[in-house]
Amino acid sequence: MTSPPEEITIVCPTCGTPYKTWWRPSMNLSLDEFSPEYVRAMSSGTCPGCHTVVNLSALLVDEDGRWRLS
Repeated sequence: MTSPPEEITIVCPTCGTPYKTWWRPSMNLSLDEFSPEYVRAMSSGTCPGCHTVVNLSALLVDEDGRWRLS
């Protein structure tokens, strides 16, 4: 089963900038025909401040409800 996309706030591990991005916690590629570009877009975020690309596969929620890399 594929989960619906969620808008989340993450904190860039390089510069500390919080920003919003879209994320799908799970995608079943055997049931849904997502393009490679869409899979990449839903599983990574790009910091608007320093342009660091963050892989969203290992996120933790901080005390303020923002997502951070583990």
